[in-house]
Amino acid sequence: MLRDVRHPRYKTEIQLFRPFSKEHDIAFHAGNQISDNSSAVRRHPAQGGLFNGNLGLGACGLRRTPVPTGLAPGSFGSMETWDAITARRNVRAYQDRPISGTDLHRILEAGRRAPSASNRQRWDFVVSTDRSQLQALSSVWQGAGHVASSAATITLVLPGPADDRARLLDQYDLGQATVLMMLAAADLGIGSGHAAIGDQAACRRILGIPDNYDPVYLLALGYPADRPLGPIERPKRRPFNEVVHNGHW
Repeated sequence: MLRDVRHPRYKTEIQLFRPFSKEHDIAFHAGNQISDNSSAVRRHPAQGGLFNGNLGLGACGLRRTPVPTGLAPGSFGSMETWDAITARRNVRAYQDRPISGTDLHRILEAGRRAPSASNRQRWDFVVSTDRSQLQALSSVWQGAGHVASSAATITLVLPGPADDRARLLDQYDLGQATVLMMLAAADLGIGSGHAAIGDQAACRRILGIPDNYDPVYLLALGYPADRPLGPIERPKRRPFNEVVHNGHW
């Protein structure tokens, strides 16, 4: 189902979201099953998020700028991406609360839209929401304990690389996909916490991943147990002037 709004000037419908096409569905798996085109996960969220009608707030109360009324059909107004960037933090303790299919789909769609070297898109995403499967996944790395209590976890998978350069490009692509999914989650008030995968054989067995594919990272998702997401004024990061070099080192 598409979510449309009536443009106040042109009285036309603007499509704010386009569902997966058939040829791209292979990149979205539920557990160890390839997803179908079920409307349960194809609908755009009914509220919240970056595209929220003409104005409004995201699910975590982040500011939204109203869309100007003089835009041509099919164009968009400004989005407060900065709010999601400043609100994102690593979350590894979650409420016992499920993530809706529409919100989970939006997060996955953000990953699918990530930049990719030469547009290779060699990634696959395996989505787990079953509690027993999540508990099993939490054992594939010493730093993945938070996966057990997550509402959902996305396993990022790559085919075996042809050479070292291909591996480097694919890893970079996964990093881009990961951060876009994190930002999409933050925009919805959903926390995220990544983890490596140490025991790849166990991960393959749990998720039914073929031997010629490598499960590389885990991205756990859930509503924060401690406090809602909100802009962080003083993040624990190196000072800007120490990190940024203007013109030369």
